[in-house]
Amino acid sequence: MQREEQEIQRMEGFEHQAPSFFICPISLQVMKDPVTISTGMTFDRESIQKWLFSYKKIICPVTKQPLSDFRLTPNSNLLRLIQSWHLQHASSSTTKFVEPEPNNHDALMKVLLEEIKQPHLQVKSLRKIKSLIQESRGDSSRITCIRDDSLFSLVASLVVKTELPGVPQITGNDTAEIINEAVSSLCLLRPSDETLKMVSQNENGLLIESLCLIITQYLSNLQIRIQAALLLKSIFEVVDGIYKEGLRVEFFESITEILKDQISKHGSLTVLAILMEVLSYGKNKEKAIEGGLIPILIELLAEDNERHVCEMMLAVLEKLCQKAEGRAAFLAHPAGIAVVSSKILKVSHVGDDKSISLLSSVLRFCISRGEVAQEFMEVGGVTKICLVIESGCNLKTKEKAREILGFHLKTWNKSPCFPSLFKA
Repeated sequence: MQREEQEIQRMEGFEHQAPSFFICPISLQVMKDPVTISTGMTFDRESIQKWLFSYKKIICPVTKQPLSDFRLTPNSNLLRLIQSWHLQHASSSTTKFVEPEPNNHDALMKVLLEEIKQPHLQVKSLRKIKSLIQESRGDSSRITCIRDDSLFSLVASLVVKTELPGVPQITGNDTAEIINEAVSSLCLLRPSDETLKMVSQNENGLLIESLCLIITQYLSNLQIRIQAALLLKSIFEVVDGIYKEGLRVEFFESITEILKDQISKHGSLTVLAILMEVLSYGKNKEKAIEGGLIPILIELLAEDNERHVCEMMLAVLEKLCQKAEGRAAFLAHPAGIAVVSSKILKVSHVGDDKSISLLSSVLRFCISRGEVAQEFMEVGGVTKICLVIESGCNLKTKEKAREILGFHLKTWNKSPCFPSLFKA
């Protein structure tokens, strides 16, 4: 025990002999992987990553300056000095310093992280990074590279510094190619939620704005638009509500087009998930309605019988019909009432709830319009509502169904098709 204590004391003395600029200001230990942040201060990578991404600090630990850039730049010169110092002082310690030997994959990644900062090498570097990430799938020894938060931050910076309206031009003539490679690389990365949120909210949501512009402007490249949408879906799941409010009508027009094209089920679900995340914020419902979303959803709903897709389309329609403009657009479509009514008791309990909520919103505000009540009867909607009341649906859904019957009961009572069980 005494020998162990002596060894600890001797090792502590060994640390104290190190030059002060070798010591991490956070851990107070000699740095193993020194990296420099935007304020010019250098820290050990593990310590500063915990500070930024685990403790969610947004200021420099030393200068207390707010951080606008969360990239961690390797300090290669300092690392070489530290390694040289360790070798020179190895004889003064019985504990030999052994430098971790990175595998070829990690070593190459560090080179690429340096190359990517040089404009003329960005496209080439991004392609190599994508290749390395794809090779890493299924290899547990390389998983740290895929989840590298600083890599996500660095690649994201290329997206926001491209030649787009309102975004400063940095990269020069290879803008389109850099965007393609950067966005597809970001889709492969798996940053922590903390990093994704921090990078996305940086500079008042510039990454979000840039991805929205890519979706609205790269009309001839559907793949990059869908990839940008995939990123936005993940981003909208973690960012604060204020970053979901400033979306433009053009953005909703563009994602409506992606939905209309029906290139893939995955693309459709991505767009619908984005809508579910953002419609409750700001004026987004009005903008989506203005962007022509409602008639497209009705037409797609008439064709699609896949459960999850139907549930999401019904949920989006239900949100939009909470607005007067949405109800007007819904009633303006000749198949709106018929299509939604046809989904009752055919999709799922969730589909039933969303369908009935939607119809309740529409019929509640059409009590004086007998032609709407008549259409609902003719397309079999009233019969479906009665079946719901008699079915095994949850009590909340049944209550909504009973409310619908009450809206136009006098009109429907006169019809021979109205079930006698429910006549007043």
